[in-house]
Amino acid sequence: MRSQNKRQDTAYSRRRPVREPYARVLIVCEGEKTEPNYLRGLQREQGLSSVNINVVSPPNSDPLSLVRFAIQALTQDPDLDCGYCVFDRDQHANFGQALDLIAKSSLGVAGKLSGITSTPCFELWLLLHFRYSTMSYIGAGGASACDRLISDLRAHFPTYVKAHKDVYGALADRVQDALENAEALGRHNESTGSANPGTEMHRLVRYLTSLKKR
Repeated sequence: MRSQNKRQDTAYSRRRPVREPYARVLIVCEGEKTEPNYLRGLQREQGLSSVNINVVSPPNSDPLSLVRFAIQALTQDPDLDCGYCVFDRDQHANFGQALDLIAKSSLGVAGKLSGITSTPCFELWLLLHFRYSTMSYIGAGGASACDRLISDLRAHFPTYVKAHKDVYGALADRVQDALENAEALGRHNESTGSANPGTEMHRLVRYLTSLKKR
């Protein structure tokens, strides 16, 4: 019996995630489902240990609360190498305050904390998996800017709903297109001074996909 228990314990220990030699990263998401589902799907595909990459969605999900949560977590756990706060422009009154707090914090100055924003919302990153677009989104006719963006997304991704369980799996073969489209949009925005639409998700995805190669 002892031998059997020992084998079971050994098998269990093999299955438990372990810390790998690449960076430990905290990713704090605004969304309860869509953003973390996408990022965890990417994490699984890349074979990134959950000990190294921790994707969380705190109960207080406005941008300023996310940044404060990340600062506290990074300060309390010195083994974390860096953190990312993923949030939307959308209609958040404290969006600018959140970015200012990152920029002025010692972690932000040291390059250990970054904001990954999307305007108007995360669904722009999903749309860029299908096509390039520089069309601005504003609320109209009772629909928010994000509502209108989601309507455009569903023209390409009819089954999309917020909290889609396998949103990454549904788009995995288009990630390279999204990266190229987002980077092209970034260059366009830099040359025109525009920010709508815009996303920095490509920065986070590039970073995560490079971790095991470092």
